[in-house]
Amino acid sequence: MNTDDKGIAQLLGGLPETPTASDYRIVAQKLLPYIHAHVPFMGEGHSLARLSFLTTIARHDLGLARLIEGHLDATQILREAQCPAGKDMLYAIWASGGPADTSQITQSDVTGRSTELNGSKPFCSGSDIVDRALVYIYPSEQIIEINLRTIDAGKRLVFDGGLWKSNAFSETHTWTVTFNDLPITQADYVGEPTWYFERPGFCLGALAPAACWAGGAIALVDSVRERTLKDGHAKAHLGAMAASAHSMQLMLKWGAEQIDADPTNQSGSMFPVALLVRHHIERGCTEILDRFGRTLGPRPFAFEADNARRIAELNLYIRQCHAERDLEELGAYLEEHSGFSP
Repeated sequence: MNTDDKGIAQLLGGLPETPTASDYRIVAQKLLPYIHAHVPFMGEGHSLARLSFLTTIARHDLGLARLIEGHLDATQILREAQCPAGKDMLYAIWASGGPADTSQITQSDVTGRSTELNGSKPFCSGSDIVDRALVYIYPSEQIIEINLRTIDAGKRLVFDGGLWKSNAFSETHTWTVTFNDLPITQADYVGEPTWYFERPGFCLGALAPAACWAGGAIALVDSVRERTLKDGHAKAHLGAMAASAHSMQLMLKWGAEQIDADPTNQSGSMFPVALLVRHHIERGCTEILDRFGRTLGPRPFAFEADNARRIAELNLYIRQCHAERDLEELGAYLEEHSGFSP
């Protein structure tokens, strides 16, 4: 382990068993210098190092990984849009939509001289933890960067944590944010309309959550390996769990290699690559979750705070995989592209 790795281990070791939002912010901010110095961007020849960093963070704490993944995604987007990112700022990306998303860009008067953000947006991770957020506004198909530390933001934003009912990820403050006439200018626009989903980087970024899922599942394997297993059934489950963990890491390596070989998606195959990786890792996580319970019974779920929290968070986190909808899209691609060979 080199000096930098020891420093990360020390920072992560400083997190309490049940971290608060304040603990997450402190550790995330302390990680920023390491990220700037040692974590490469996706598609620039060292994508696996970025994914492995996320897996390492998630292996220790999934809540922290979720916040760090959002920061890395946001700064990747800014880099691709050739927009400067604040070096000491913690970022988030708030792009979830759905029926509860009423956010929109509005004009304050008929002359259109003042532009504002209004409406509510759900699933805003790190709502009052991060410094800045990239917000995707679906009616305008536009990303807006907002600075949460300005006076205007303090007056014009309302955070509603009451809608989040699960204990899983509760301290990441994944809240609903309501914008009340928040002023924005053209300088706050990131990229052109529709650019966010159309850019090659959207496919590249899809692997980052999967790296976090893998890290959370591998931590469960670590927990089993730390115990004395008393029967052959438990040892067989451990062997299967370790095999799944190894397969997930190989899939991340394969996905990173595909990205580095075609970072601008000239082949048009980066999205099916991402779907393949995400599906495989979601299945691996699901198997490990199942075998973990079959190996150790109810005790870790009921009496071990770290594992109980990790299990709840991993179950929730892997729901970012769109299951059969993703498989349908993958199948349709394969049907139309007979030359695609994973």
